[in-house]
Amino acid sequence: MIQVLGPKPALKEGNPEEDLTADRTNAQAAALYKVSDATGQMNLTKVADSSPFALELLIPDDCFVLDNGLCGKIYIWKGRKANEKERQAALRVAEDFISRMRYAPNTQVEILPQGRESPIFKQFFKDWK
Repeated sequence: MIQVLGPKPALKEGNPEEDLTADRTNAQAAALYKVSDATGQMNLTKVADSSPFALELLIPDDCFVLDNGLCGKIYIWKGRKANEKERQAALRVAEDFISRMRYAPNTQVEILPQGRESPIFKQFFKDWK
């Protein structure tokens, strides 16, 4: 096998501080947007410029888009009481961000129903328990 792949290269040792620094930098690059038709018209509103976000910003009546596209991921949070139009609009917003912000075409979009959030998504919020 070594003949085919060659010898294992020397790898620099990492440290936990580098990981924490990278996590903080990636999280700060995120922004949170609300997708709502509460006014009778579909609106996209930026609710926070950088994380950590306050958990109370996530309102069950609406959908939210957490734009972390610079790091390769956009999250759609669907509030329990969000209607179908808001859910569809949130997906369109995420897809639009990828092209408008010139994110990589392989940017991932993760859809998270309220109550089924991933640990990575929760890291963007300062008071998630």
